[in-house]
Amino acid sequence: MSSSTLPVARPNQPSPVTFLGNFTLEQQARVLEITDIILRGRGDFAKEIGSRLELTTVEAYERSEDGRMHAEVVFEIDMDEDMLNSGGNLHGGCTMFMIDVCSSIALLALGIARDMTVNLVSQAITTVFHAPATVGARLRIVNKTVSFGARTVSVRTEIWDRTNRRLVATAVHNQMSPSEPKL
Repeated sequence: MSSSTLPVARPNQPSPVTFLGNFTLEQQARVLEITDIILRGRGDFAKEIGSRLELTTVEAYERSEDGRMHAEVVFEIDMDEDMLNSGGNLHGGCTMFMIDVCSSIALLALGIARDMTVNLVSQAITTVFHAPATVGARLRIVNKTVSFGARTVSVRTEIWDRTNRRLVATAVHNQMSPSEPKL
C-alpha cells in the first residue's frame, strides 16, 4: 500500500489531507474537488459549517473479509455556537447534515478509487445519538463504506468528541442511483 500527503493545505483546511492506498495524483485531486463542491459549492444551507469541515484522511483498502475495495474518510471540526440547539448541545439537524455530507464523500471517494462515475441520492439514514457535544469540543467524523453494490451502497459513520473522549452519534447511510424522471 502506498501513501502520500498533499503538501499544501486548502483554505479552511489547516492540516494537509493524507491519502492512503493507491490513489493517483489525479484521483486525489478529484476527491478534493468533489469535497469542495459538496461542502463549499452552490447553495447556502449549512455553508458555514460545511466550510469548516476539515478533510484529514482518505483511504482506499481491500477489506480482508471479502477482498473488495472499500474506503475510509475522516473529517474534523471544532464545535461552535452555530452548531448548537437551545440546550447548548450539538443540534440533531447539524449532526444529520455532517453525517449526510461526510458519508456521501466517502462513497464518492470509493467510486473515484475504483475509476467509476458515481451518481447517488440518499435512500435512508439510520442514526443513534449517544452523548451530547458542546462548544469547544473537537469532533472527529469517521466514515467507512460497508457495501457498494450495483443498486445500493452504504456507509457507516461515527462522530466522536475527541476533547471529551466519547461517542456522540453513529449512523448507517444508504444511497442508490436516482431513477429517471417520468414525463
